[in-house]
Amino acid sequence: MATKTATFPNLARVQDSIRDLQIEGERLFTRGLEEATKLIGKDQRKALDGFLSRAKATGKDIEKRTEKALKRLKSRTEKLLSQLDSQAKKGVEPIVRRLSLPTKYEVERLAKRLSSLEKKVDELLGARHPHVG
Repeated sequence: MATKTATFPNLARVQDSIRDLQIEGERLFTRGLEEATKLIGKDQRKALDGFLSRAKATGKDIEKRTEKALKRLKSRTEKLLSQLDSQAKKGVEPIVRRLSLPTKYEVERLAKRLSSLEKKVDELLGARHPHVG
């Protein structure tokens, strides 16, 4: 069975890009916080802390929404692939039936008849040319 990465290469790239974006955003956020702390007073620091806590909460909310969206996208993709597979089978089956191919039962029956005929030929040949022993 194919791996998820092989089946959904674009989805894997999107997930990797989101992770990279999150890591880079966290780095910038930390650097900005350090720089801002150096420049502001206590009152402004409290306001900044409130702002930062709201920003972190928003970031987590965005992360959760992104994960849900990726799961829905993956689910839809799997459902679509399943539907395509089903449609392909429905389209191919009538064509195969029209090809007049023998059934498994017919092939097995023919193999038994052939085996029986081979035995009869061997018996007839053996009666004509008896082995001298």
